[in-house]
Order: sequence, then C-alpha cells, then structure tokens
Amino acid sequence: MSTARKSNKWLTLILVAFAGGLITKLPYLRETYMQPLMDATGASATGLGLIMSAYGIVNFICYFPGGILADKFSCKSLIVVSCIGTALAGFWFWTMPGFIWLVVIHAIFAITTVFTFWAAMVKAINRLGEEEEQGRLFGFLEGGRGLIGTVAAFGSVAVFSWAADSIGGMQNAIMYYSVLMLVAGILCAIFLENDKPTPKTAEEKAASGNGLNMKDFLEVAKMPRVWLCGVMGVCNYSALIFHGYVTPYLSAAFEIPDSTVATLSVVRTYMMMMLGAFAAGFISDKVGSRIKFMQYAFIGMTVFAAAYVIIPAGKSSIPWIILTFVVYGLCLYSIKALYFSTIDEVLVPKHLAGTASGVISLCTYAPEMFLYTVSGSMVDKYVGTATPLKGYINCFIAMIVLSAIGFASALVLYNMNKKAREAAGSAA
Repeated sequence: MSTARKSNKWLTLILVAFAGGLITKLPYLRETYMQPLMDATGASATGLGLIMSAYGIVNFICYFPGGILADKFSCKSLIVVSCIGTALAGFWFWTMPGFIWLVVIHAIFAITTVFTFWAAMVKAINRLGEEEEQGRLFGFLEGGRGLIGTVAAFGSVAVFSWAADSIGGMQNAIMYYSVLMLVAGILCAIFLENDKPTPKTAEEKAASGNGLNMKDFLEVAKMPRVWLCGVMGVCNYSALIFHGYVTPYLSAAFEIPDSTVATLSVVRTYMMMMLGAFAAGFISDKVGSRIKFMQYAFIGMTVFAAAYVIIPAGKSSIPWIILTFVVYGLCLYSIKALYFSTIDEVLVPKHLAGTASGVISLCTYAPEMFLYTVSGSMVDKYVGTATPLKGYINCFIAMIVLSAIGFASALVLYNMNKKAREAAGSAA
C-alpha cells in the first residue's frame, strides 16, 4: 500500500470515528443530564421516555432503508449531510420548543443519526480494507468513538458548569454538541475522500437496477449467515442493556460508595468500550476469524454473567465482583466492536455491504424499543420487598441465557461459513 493511500485510510478512520463518537450525543442527552433536561424542557420522566421511544421507533424503521441508501450514494456525502443535519436540529433543540416539537426534533435526529449516517459509517470503514483487516478497522472505529465520546462528555460537563442554573447549563451543553457536529461536518466535507458507490457488474446492475429498491435487500435477505450475524448482535446488545443495572447493584449489594459506583459507571461505559474495541480488533485478526473470536468472547460473557449470580452479596466479595465487572465488560464490548466486521467474512459482496449492515443493525438494535422498559420493570418489581436484589439477579440470569445463545449462534455461523467458503473455493 502506498504511503499516500495509507495516510488517507488513517485520515478517514479518524474523521469517521470523530463524527461517529459525537453524533448520538444530542439524542442521548438524558443518559447524562436527565434532571437538568427535565428542568429545561419542562418534560416529566415519562415525557422524556416518550421522546426516546419516538427516537427508538424511527431508528428501527430507518436501519434497513439506510443500508440500501449507503449502497446507492457516496458515503462522504451521506456523512456530511448527517453531521450538518444533526447540528441544525441541535440548534433548534437549543431554543427549547414545546413537547411536540421535541418529539419532532428527536425524529429528525433518528433520520440524521441512522438513516443517512449509520450504514454510511459502516460502509466507509468496510471499504478501507480487505477481509483480513476488518477486525482492526472496526476495532479502531469503535475504540475511537469511545475515546471521542469520553473527551466530548467531559467537555460538555465543563460548559454545563459555566451557566448560573441547570437550564442554562443544559442549553450550553446542547449548543456545545451542535457546534461540534457542525465542525465534524465541515471537516468531513473538506478532508474525506470523495468516494463513489462500489461499481456493480453488468449482471448485478441488471438484477437490481439503479434505483432505491428492494432487490438489494432481497439478495441479502437470502443469506442466512447475515441473519446469524444479526442474532449475535441482538444477544450482545440485549445483554449490554441488562448490564446497565450492574452499577446500582454494586451499591445495593456490596455497599460500595456512590462516588466509587459513579467512577465504575464511567469505566463501564467508556473505558471498557475503548479497551475492548482496540483489543478485539487486533486479536480477532490474529485469530483469523472475527466469528471465532466472538465465540470465545461469548463464552467469557456466559461464565462471568454466571459469576454475578454466584458471588454472594457483602463487602468481603468486593474484589471478586470488581474482577467480574471488568472481565465481563471487556468480553461484552469486544463483541460490540465487531458487529459489522463480519460482513466480509460471511462473503457479502462489497456493493451490498451497506444493505447487510442495515439488516444486522435492524436485528441488533431492535431491543432499544422495549428492553429498557422490560429490564427496569424487572428491577422495580422487587423494590421494597424482602428480596430487593432479586430483580438484579434476574437481569444477570437473562445475561447468561443471552450469552449462551450468542455462543451457539457464533458456533453455527462459523461452521456454516466454513462450508460456504469451501464451496466458493471449489467453484473458483
């Protein structure tokens, strides 16, 4: 690879990771600023939940057509439009309009963060290298997004603190992220390679046509290996949602101070994401198969999810529960980093990479629509009872089941894929 091409690859990785690490900050402000956001918007906790449900539903609708869009148009154009569109919606958000308009704004965020951005981000990284590089590429992307997200989050806390009250602080944070998105859009417009969709053969053009249609989806939908990639994704992402209740469990069951729990929450959300992603990228490429690496990681998830259930509550168990917290988190986030690195490995043609990422995303992120509510009710059910920790334990049992299903899916996919590759080699 020439030096110029290598430099361009790294520039693309850095810019896409920069945009990808920032673009979901505005719609997910409630994760960091729930009470200030309620104060600033006048919405109740239920109202904010409805806003996020609207965002999640539109996201779900957008994953598949967004995949087709990425196969039809330039990734650069889509990413630039997404960044600038998110910034403009953010400036509107800053004015704190009424509840209905907040729902509309979050629906717009779903369009700019998923429909025009998500699959374009995946395809922009996928096209940077061949199959043997995909683990490193996506590991760097996910790790870079985590790093950018961490730095940006600390910056938002700083600008929030400049205001005299929480409402002003909330507006500062919204303006801060909106300006950063505008900067990301400008940088991508100037420095990203002006790519074009991967050209099709004459037979592919005749089969699918040139418009935005269902034929590409049907071609991908006939690939059971792609759907198994989606099953692995949904198992991992669902376990991630349940794992969100680990930090309050540490406080309730082990009497760990709130400040320490808050620190562990940051470690879980950001440090694990960075370390797990970078490690997964390099190790999976050394193993020679992202799918095989995910098998091992799912085994780790199963074992350490079981450890959450087995380790007894009490201060004497703190070292063991922290060890479990760290190892489980690394396994969890290492798989998360590799959702889309399997696209080349399961023999999806380059011109269908965007559509395949849409199908995988459709499966993987579907639990966002309901699982936050389900997991919350599982925990709340036992609050104030004689067994207040049982709801958390049930969440950990769900993590065990999901991890085991994820391992079984990875095992089936690896064997199925091995036979498909052998058949393709024989045909060649």
